[in-house]
Amino acid sequence: MVDFQKLKNRFIRHVNMPSNLGAIEAPSGRAVGVGQCGDSVEVTLQVEDERICDIRYIPRGCAFTIACSSAMSELAKNRTLEQALEISPQDVESELGGLPEDHLHCARLAVNTLGEAIADCYRRRVAPISHPDNPAS
Repeated sequence: MVDFQKLKNRFIRHVNMPSNLGAIEAPSGRAVGVGQCGDSVEVTLQVEDERICDIRYIPRGCAFTIACSSAMSELAKNRTLEQALEISPQDVESELGGLPEDHLHCARLAVNTLGEAIADCYRRRVAPISHPDNPAS
């Protein structure tokens, strides 16, 4: 059951004052995810010593996509890559105080895109030259 008062307070904060909005110029990892509704999120990560020291995202979609991306970024920041891979859509939903069932896909979009950005980080370590947006390669 969704607690609409908690949803309203946390959700409104994430929509009106989203955390970590933007992009990292030379990221350790990057991904763009597109949800079933057509919304998209770009996630960029800066990783040092296996820990996400910075995370940024650019959402293109509804308020739920913005809120879920903001919540995901707060949950992931300062975690190790392995810990960040354990973040679930349910964790994002809990961070927001709940989500209506017809917007749970927004939490999945944010979490799945985080996972793809982490995967890209691992790929860059193996073949850094294949990533032109990382000038250090």
